[in-house]
This record gives sequence, structure tokens and C-alpha cells, in this order.
Amino acid sequence: MTDTLRNKCELFERSRTAISRNFLFEKSLMSTAAALIFTGADREADIDRMKECRSILNKHTGVFSGYRDNVKLALLGEMALSDDAEQYIEDVKAVYQKLHKGHFRDNSYMVLAAMLLCGLGRLNTADEVIAKHNEIMQRLEKLHPFITNKEDISYVILLALSDRTVDDIVDDMETCLEYLKKTCKIGAGSDSIQGLSEMLALTDGDIKEKCDRVIRLYDLLKENKKDIIWGGTVFSSLGMLTGTDEEPEVIVNDILEADEYLKGCRLFGKDAEDKNQRLMFAELLTASSRRTDAAIVNNAFINSAFGIIKAQQIVAVITVISNVLPAVLSAVSDGDSKETDSGDSQAEQQNTENDIVNK
Repeated sequence: MTDTLRNKCELFERSRTAISRNFLFEKSLMSTAAALIFTGADREADIDRMKECRSILNKHTGVFSGYRDNVKLALLGEMALSDDAEQYIEDVKAVYQKLHKGHFRDNSYMVLAAMLLCGLGRLNTADEVIAKHNEIMQRLEKLHPFITNKEDISYVILLALSDRTVDDIVDDMETCLEYLKKTCKIGAGSDSIQGLSEMLALTDGDIKEKCDRVIRLYDLLKENKKDIIWGGTVFSSLGMLTGTDEEPEVIVNDILEADEYLKGCRLFGKDAEDKNQRLMFAELLTASSRRTDAAIVNNAFINSAFGIIKAQQIVAVITVISNVLPAVLSAVSDGDSKETDSGDSQAEQQNTENDIVNK
């Protein structure tokens, strides 16, 4: 394992442990996602600042709003990393209202899309970006009505931020989908293949060559991890590693070493789904450790404005959107780790947190 990757893994472990201990009533997977956001920014999780930001968030949002539901820890992480948390949440709310126009129910994916747009400093051009986003979504819904849904929203915001035309974006995505399903006969589901196509369409270059590189990484991982449920986010997350010139064997070795490190940390359970999540985070940490080599970090509209550290932070938010949030939302119906943010219930919960942490 390279020193850079080990440092990333250790930072991720410390941040994940600190967040989970201090936000006891949040879903564990979102604690992991928030830790990834801090890791992407090369920063330790600032628990005191996150708690300050929770008070700011409560002051600026309603009790039952989408800002204080499944995305809360990711939002608190971004607020804590911002220079002005109060202005940040106001900006996110303003963009969310534009995205949400015409919709009736709160949408966690739209909150995260608004976070991305604000994080990239595009508040002043939000209207044109959202218009382009809507056009791409309409094209995708027409082409693939059964697999295009709210999970695509946030990636499409990134596509809309790029300088690529709608036609070029959609053409690349269609080529990727057809190539992987019909020519390569990849066994991954249509949803994960579409997610990968959205990721690969963010950057220029031959789309089939990028697909071939993902397949090579995927096949090497399958040779070494027999007990993994293949497809899904383990497959689509590899799109972040297509921009490096390193040999696939080197990349996969790093992923496996990161996975082994995370296994030793015991941050994930032992069932099949937990093992898949652990491998997915190993892929994401490996991508983050490569700095500008990761495909999405290489995107010009990110690098030109913010540099490497900010770009890594944006990559971390992207991974939360595409890979972590779907798993969290699917678990909501199970009723695990629910939090009440209102009145006496919130005060009682906070007191319990403080009592446990101070013991």
C-alpha cells in the first residue's frame, strides 16, 4: 500500500469513528459517507464544528425538511468544511428551490445536487445549469424510462456543469450502455451500468476505451474477491479509476489492500452487503489517493476553479450521491436508526449523546 493511500485509510478510520461516536442516532452508512467527505478534503472530522453546524441547520430549516433527513450528516460535513456555514446552507436552499420547482415531495438527491452546485461555485449560473440538467434528464427519461429516476439527478447536475454539449453527453452514455450490455455482456444491472455511463461521460476521451478499462479492473477484482456480490456500486465506482495511466494490476492491488485495512478496522459488518460496501469504499479511497489521476478529478471545470484538494472533496460528495445514498434510502423502510429533530425529543436525544460521549 502506498503511503498516500494508507494515510487516506487512517484518516477515514479516525473520522468515521469520531462521527459515529458523536452522532449516535444517525444511520451508520451516512456516518461513513460524512467521513469520506472529510477524507476527500484531507481534513480530520471536526466534531465540534459539525455540532455548531447542526444548530445552524436547525435554525434555517424546518423540522421535517429533507435537509434534516437522510442527507443530514453529509450536509453537516460540507457545512463544517465551508468558510461560512450559515451562508452555505442559505445558498444550498436557494439552489434546491430552483431544482425542486414543479415537484411536491422533498428529494434528498436534489439536496445533494444543490450541494454540488454550490460547492463548485456556480450559484450565479444555477438557472442555466438547471435548464441543461432538465434537458438531459428528459432525454434520458425518454430513452430509458424504466432505469432513469431520482438517483440520476445529481450526476446529471455534474454533466450539466461541464462544457460538453447535451448531444455529446447523451451519445457517449448510449454508446457506453450498448457496448457494455450487448458487446461485452456485462452482468451488472442496468441501473449500475447507467450510473457508470454518467460518470464516464463527465470526461472527454474514447468512451469504449474507458469502458474496457473498467471491465479490466472489474475482472481482476472478481478473480481475487470470490465472496463479493458482483455488480451494483462495486462495478460503477470503478469509473473513478479510469483516468490513471497505472496498470490495472497496480490499481486492483491497492483496492485489495485498502479493503483489507478497512476489514481490520471493523467499520463494516460481516454479511455480504457489508462486504460489498467495504470494497466500494476501498475503491473510493484508492481513487482519492491518486489525486488528479482520478477521472472525475481531472474534469477541467473542477480543477481550474478549486485545485486538487477541493476537487477531491467534490469527488467524495459525488460518491455519496451515486453509491451511498441509494443504500441509505432503501434502508429507511426498515426503520433502523431513526432520529427525531423536534422539541423535547431532540433535547432528550442530545442529552443522551452528551452523556455517552462524556463517560
